[in-house]
Amino acid sequence: MNMTVAAGRPRSSAMTVSTYLIEGKGRTILVDGGGGGINGWGGRLHTSLAAANVDSLAIDQILLTHAHPDHIGGLVGALPSAPLFPNAELVMHDAEFAFWTDDANLNRAPDMMKPFFQVARAVFEAYGVRCRTVGAGQVAPDIVIEHLPGHTPGHSGYRIESSGASLLIWGDIVHYPDIQVTRPEVTIAFDADQQAASATRKKMLERVSATGELIAGMHLNFPGFARLSKKGASFAIRHEAWSAELM
Repeated sequence: MNMTVAAGRPRSSAMTVSTYLIEGKGRTILVDGGGGGINGWGGRLHTSLAAANVDSLAIDQILLTHAHPDHIGGLVGALPSAPLFPNAELVMHDAEFAFWTDDANLNRAPDMMKPFFQVARAVFEAYGVRCRTVGAGQVAPDIVIEHLPGHTPGHSGYRIESSGASLLIWGDIVHYPDIQVTRPEVTIAFDADQQAASATRKKMLERVSATGELIAGMHLNFPGFARLSKKGASFAIRHEAWSAELM
């Protein structure tokens, strides 16, 4: 934790778990669903939406970066068959849906990961025919999916481009930004393919530091937006200052 402390963060292994709300072009879109309180992950999504005067019935699309419990736990209620956003279409990469619904993957998964499959399948079942999988391209007006595999086979980001500005919501490219931006080779136990996750992270850090584009990520430090720069052979992260305009 020395790198975290050196960055001015608390000495803790806790990580941020965020979701993003997009409004415009006649759509109300949620990117990921938070943890819903599963294993103590998140649980504030619906309170936050209410505070922003957003009715869960108004959400017409949910874009998944991937189907780990801390990203989908807030999409269903105490009864897993009950979607909490009943009017929403659930969108994810083809490879993500295929991975979690493959019995062979479930059977060979470590015991600690088997509940992850159960949670993912419960969410997919709850949304049923409203689940849509894609391989590439536009998923909503001005929003394009980007396949960023490694953390999971179908792990993806979403690029938003409008009026000459862009934002890349890159999902779980990093979990501990104060560590993994400087040391992109550092992986996490939940990476399905640690080598691929590290390679994807290095590729994305190179790209966004070269372009200077604004990024958002589910485990970035508050307020969840940042820009990267190259620092010698490594990288540096500058989190955006909080502004009501970002929220």
